[in-house]
Amino acid sequence: MKKLRFLAFAGSCLFFTSCVTCTYMVTDNPVGTKKGVAKLALFGVDKDISLEKACKNGEITKIGTVEVRTTYFIIPFVKTTVTGE
Repeated sequence: MKKLRFLAFAGSCLFFTSCVTCTYMVTDNPVGTKKGVAKLALFGVDKDISLEKACKNGEITKIGTVEVRTTYFIIPFVKTTVTGE
């Protein structure tokens, strides 16, 4: 009976899981070799997922592309990735 409850719970969790990824070409700049990431730390102090924070983390001055990935697993997890020079 416990296995059945666990499997039902695991199946319902997978049912409520989704992922959305959006990639944007922001400028005419080349993609570049540098990569900066800003993540949403839900239980931590850092809740800044802005482009400015991602550029600062990757030491990027010219943005090439921006990718925003949102994963929903009961609560949302957001990750902003910036590439450029």
